Amino acid sequence: MALIVASLFLPYQPQFELDTSLPENSQVDSSLVNIQAMANDQQQQRALSNNISQESLVAPAPEQGVPPAISRSATRSPSAFNRASSTTNTATLDDLVSSDIFMENLTANATTSHTPTSKTMLKPRKNGSVERFFSLSSNIPTDRIASPIQHEHDSGSRIASPIQQQQQDPTANLLKNVNKSLLVHSLLNNTSQTSLEGPNNHIVTPKSRAGNRPTSAATSLVNRTKQGSASSGSSGSSAPPSIKRITPHLTASAAKQRPLLAKQPSNLKYSELADISSSETSSQHNESDPDDLTTAPDEEYVSDLEMDDAKQDYKVPKFGGYSNKSKLKKYALLRSSQELFSRLPWSIVPSIKGNGAMKNAINTAVLENIIPHRHVKWVGTVGIPTDEIPENILANISDSLKDKYDSYPVLTDDVTFKAAYKNYCKQILWPTLHYQIPDNPNSKAFEDHSWKFYRNLNQRFADAIVKIYKKGDTIWIHDYHLMLVPQMVRDVLPFAKIGFTLHVSFPSSEVFRCLAQREKILEGLTGADFVGFQTREYARHFLQTSNRLLMADVVHDEELKYNGRVVSVRFTPVGIDAFDLQSQLKDGSVMQWRQLIRERWQGKKLIVCRDQFDRIRGIHKKLLAYEKFLVENPEYVEKSTLIQICIGSSKDVELERQIMIVVDRINSLSTNISISQPVVFLHQDLDFSQYLALSSEADLFVVSSLREGMNLTCHEFIVCSEDKNAPLLLSEFTGSASLLNDGAIIINPWDTKNFSQAILKGLEMPFDKRRPQWKKLMKDIINNDSTNWIKTSLQDIHISWQFNQEGSKIIKLNTKTLMEDYQSSKKRMFVFNIAEPPSSRMISILNDMTSKGNIVYIMNSFPKPILENLYSRVQNIGLIAENGAYVSLNGVWYNIVDQVDWRNDVAKILEDKVERLPGSYYKINESMIKFHTENAEDQDRVASVIGDAITHINTVFDHRGIHAYVYKNVVSVQQVGLSLSAAQFLFRFYNSASDPLDTSSGQITNIQTPSQQNPSDQEQQPPASPTVSMNHIDFACVSGSSSPVLEPLFKLVNDEASEGQVKAGHAIVYGDATSTYAKEHVNGLNELFTIISRIIED
Repeated sequence: MALIVASLFLPYQPQFELDTSLPENSQVDSSLVNIQAMANDQQQQRALSNNISQESLVAPAPEQGVPPAISRSATRSPSAFNRASSTTNTATLDDLVSSDIFMENLTANATTSHTPTSKTMLKPRKNGSVERFFSLSSNIPTDRIASPIQHEHDSGSRIASPIQQQQQDPTANLLKNVNKSLLVHSLLNNTSQTSLEGPNNHIVTPKSRAGNRPTSAATSLVNRTKQGSASSGSSGSSAPPSIKRITPHLTASAAKQRPLLAKQPSNLKYSELADISSSETSSQHNESDPDDLTTAPDEEYVSDLEMDDAKQDYKVPKFGGYSNKSKLKKYALLRSSQELFSRLPWSIVPSIKGNGAMKNAINTAVLENIIPHRHVKWVGTVGIPTDEIPENILANISDSLKDKYDSYPVLTDDVTFKAAYKNYCKQILWPTLHYQIPDNPNSKAFEDHSWKFYRNLNQRFADAIVKIYKKGDTIWIHDYHLMLVPQMVRDVLPFAKIGFTLHVSFPSSEVFRCLAQREKILEGLTGADFVGFQTREYARHFLQTSNRLLMADVVHDEELKYNGRVVSVRFTPVGIDAFDLQSQLKDGSVMQWRQLIRERWQGKKLIVCRDQFDRIRGIHKKLLAYEKFLVENPEYVEKSTLIQICIGSSKDVELERQIMIVVDRINSLSTNISISQPVVFLHQDLDFSQYLALSSEADLFVVSSLREGMNLTCHEFIVCSEDKNAPLLLSEFTGSASLLNDGAIIINPWDTKNFSQAILKGLEMPFDKRRPQWKKLMKDIINNDSTNWIKTSLQDIHISWQFNQEGSKIIKLNTKTLMEDYQSSKKRMFVFNIAEPPSSRMISILNDMTSKGNIVYIMNSFPKPILENLYSRVQNIGLIAENGAYVSLNGVWYNIVDQVDWRNDVAKILEDKVERLPGSYYKINESMIKFHTENAEDQDRVASVIGDAITHINTVFDHRGIHAYVYKNVVSVQQVGLSLSAAQFLFRFYNSASDPLDTSSGQITNIQTPSQQNPSDQEQQPPASPTVSMNHIDFACVSGSSSPVLEPLFKLVNDEASEGQVKAGHAIVYGDATSTYAKEHVNGLNELFTIISRIIED
């Protein structure tokens, strides 16, 4: 048996490498491929932290000549790889400053005795202005400045910071407030000296040509590099002219002389296709911001595979289409690029794209034998564009992934992937699932167009899963990219074991119903046996949405019955491996970084934050709250520092502007910014050891997300804070808030006043109060770690599948077995659920049954008077009216229902629905209300109105135990569990009464049943406490069509029989025989009574 894990990206991907020192590689055109310098230590880069989407990062490079496999160190959470910047296509600010240099300058006034050394020689990219910008003061003694990236063999000599070697920049202090656009402008205009270094080996990645508009950015970079090389007097640079980095011989002064947008003639064979004017393609694509000088030449591709909601603006092709001329140009480009990739060496490397928490948890579970006797098969895309890779190379890559890594690639063209992932997933699904409904004018055409590709991509995944599936395998599908796959697989494999887990939030029905394809997505998910969510709230939203839009019935708030199947809906929060993280905290590098941080910010309160750079993370609101905190508590301007680390590329110019304005305002509160800087804003991630050290030394950690599935960064912080037990400020809109609400300080990021007060509370909380709060948090982290998530999810998938399998194995009623059980028993009870009026034949058979001493009950939704009239000709018949609300014993009615005072409130809701749907009406009975729509004039609106009514009633009255459900297009509203309570009462009564037909003895007391409310003159409380009967019921039969009312009775009979309470139990269903607790089946009510008549005659 295998566990088939399907997610958008495989845990491995191919990597092509280019040796730029070879002459034949010196003319590679960057308009054909992406070329990225490969650092020597790149193979050590770890997978992304659990709460940050790995889709925003680039793939690591392997150790040269060694195809890496995921080892123990490479698969455990989250330390296996170092984080990498999401923007690698051009020399942007994020690329100019390594995390080591940043930390060096943040800790520039610390002693060098504790400076960690790197295990491998690195050649970091350095920038003098940036280092000066991050340094504490220009007066730092030179003997206290050292690089944290010294080679272990050169520990005796320190690498001096470039700050010492450069002339004093009068704008250095002004640049202390991080303003990325200002810094880039400074770099490009020669206000600082720039020096970048890099190795000869480079990673080459295909470019996606799916609907891209022609751009001169790539060719202009080639021209600039060529001119720069010529001006420096270098006759033959070792780096090819297309490499997107500045050579060691190139300075900013030379860069200033280069034309920024010089046009490069096309060297393509079909040059007339390459010369398509930008005016033609501009009608198909929105132009990028001309002021954004950091835009990558292949910005479209970066967004395709690496960014996680980095773009806020929608670059929607007109009418959702793509330019035919762009496609023609694409094929012309492919001709040259395929020749390149046909000869480049490649290897398989671990990928850091995709869901890191999921991959780490599964790999750890396999290594620790938590998933015994099975191996994992991965299904996903390879993480890079494939159109430009020759078919024979793709075939070799696929074979290598399958044979060596159990990874089965889903190969799709770039147009399909781009439209499905970037367009539909990122610009339609992602915002909607996070309560950010897209409102672009072209969104309707855009959504309809990209939906076809989303469906196509999902179908390819389903086909790949079906192809490798073997009987007994478990299929586990992950996240919103693949929401259609469960039903697609179910159509081909009806008996497969399928689970689905959503790792992001699921909105309320009011938000989800804004999706044009809402029903198709929900139906796709209901193909799974189990659907898992991160929180109870998200699971409830899914149940309510399915109830409203699909009119699926919700059972016990944990099951969804739809299309003849039962889907288990649970919340199973993903977690981290706390013990593994604790061992990493003991690493010498982490301990040394902690010492440097303590010396750098001695006497200050450190507030640490780490978020992805987008609006949904609430960074702007966090800074506003911090600003208010400092204004109201000015003593903390010099005593506290907020370090905000941002991940991902900044494509939202307006958000960046808003944030930097607040950062500038906050830092202006300091009287001497060279000594005290209230906010340090870093739009670049740190190495993991540095991140752990910073989290360990934090006095407060703040998460202010406006909506988020499960924020695992705060889980990592809790483990890191074992020494300081620092408080956690956590937004109530994150999934983690429901898990950590006992120990964290829960905040509403929209409430600036209380948010600022919470910051003060956290900073001033004494240790004796912090310690117990931290213990609660740590306990929750351990109890809900990655191991628990794996075990719980797989167990729920199996249990749900097992129930559906049992429901699909209903056998036809065996008349001989039923007769033998009937004849061998002494005390028999029958319960028939009959919705229609009885025929004369049924009346006759019922009389025969009761005359032979059988206990016979008829149950339906009719009121008591109607039920009595229908069966008045049957002697000694028992009646159960209004689906279990009232039970008739020996002609006396007893109440089972607890409350009926809710009816008027529900009637007001239904009055509104009747007005909206002419022809509909509702009836109020003693314990229930029915809403009829069979005579509605507009039948097209029936489903919508019924869904609204059910959702409204269940939301308002759920806490009172009142539930609305639909059966055969009639909505019934009633107290939950009445039919089961009535049946349990009958079992207790007939197993206790010495003579069930004689109630005059006065000895019937003390049977525990629901209390009576508002009884009529003929109604009594259920009889209680009889003498113990010598003859218990030993034969029980419940029969009827499957419905929410009867299913609990089927289960009760099965449980009574399995526990030995009855010798023979028969749960017989007629009509629909799928997904039911019934074990036996007959074609209809007439067939059932024919069989009954035979057994009672013999």
